[in-house]
Amino acid sequence: MQVYKIEDSQQQVGFEITSPMPMNKLRKVGDARVGFANVIIREYEVALGDNPSVSQGPPLSLGWSYNEMSPVDLEKYEEMRGIRRETYQMAVPVSARVAILVKEWGFSTEEVEQTSRQCQKVKKGRMNSARQVTSPIHIMVKNAKETVGNVICRRKDSQQDF
Repeated sequence: MQVYKIEDSQQQVGFEITSPMPMNKLRKVGDARVGFANVIIREYEVALGDNPSVSQGPPLSLGWSYNEMSPVDLEKYEEMRGIRRETYQMAVPVSARVAILVKEWGFSTEEVEQTSRQCQKVKKGRMNSARQVTSPIHIMVKNAKETVGNVICRRKDSQQDF
C-alpha cells in the first residue's frame, strides 16, 4: 500500500487544500495527518421496519429523509452529549414503538399490526428451519448422502487408475 502526503495530491491536481481546523489540532501519523473539527448531526425519519429480530411488536427502521443540523465544534459536542447508554438501555418497549409509529409518524394501527404479524411469521419460519437443520433425522440423512458420495467418488477414482 502506498501512502501519499496531502502536498502530493495538491501538486497532482493543481489546487491547494485548506484545512478547516488549525494545524495544531491535527493528529500526526507518520507523514499522514487526520483531524476532526465539526460534528454534523442528522435526524432521520422513523419508518415501519421489516427486521424480524424484535422479540414482539413492530420493528423500527430509519427512513431515507433527514434534517441536517448546523455543524457543531467537536469539543463542544463532546461536552454536551451526555453519558453513553448501554445496549440494553437502547431497547424500545413494544408499547413505545407502537406509540412512536402511530402517534408521531402517522402509521395506522392496521399497518403496525400487519407488520408485527408478518415479522412473527418470518421469525417462526427461521426457527423451524434452524430446528430442521439440527434434528437427528436431518443429520442422519446428511451423513448418509456424504457416505454415498464418498463411495461413488472412490469408485470413479479407482476406475480411472486402470
